[in-house]
Amino acid sequence: MQEQSFELSGVNCMHCVEAVKKALEPLAKKVEVTLSPAIAVLTVEKPVTVEEVNKALAKAGDYSAVALN
Repeated sequence: MQEQSFELSGVNCMHCVEAVKKALEPLAKKVEVTLSPAIAVLTVEKPVTVEEVNKALAKAGDYSAVALN
């Protein structure tokens, strides 16, 4: 297992945090999303691309991500 971190934009409230977490759960074994700073940490067996993350986020709303590691 490894962790991947993504900086999020469009996450402004706890509703956003929950929407993002729900959108990313199919991509990872574990998802942690924080509001301030707006970051998602995914625990994955194999790496996911920022494109996969952004595709999942687009389905949930006006959110996007940039890889931090």
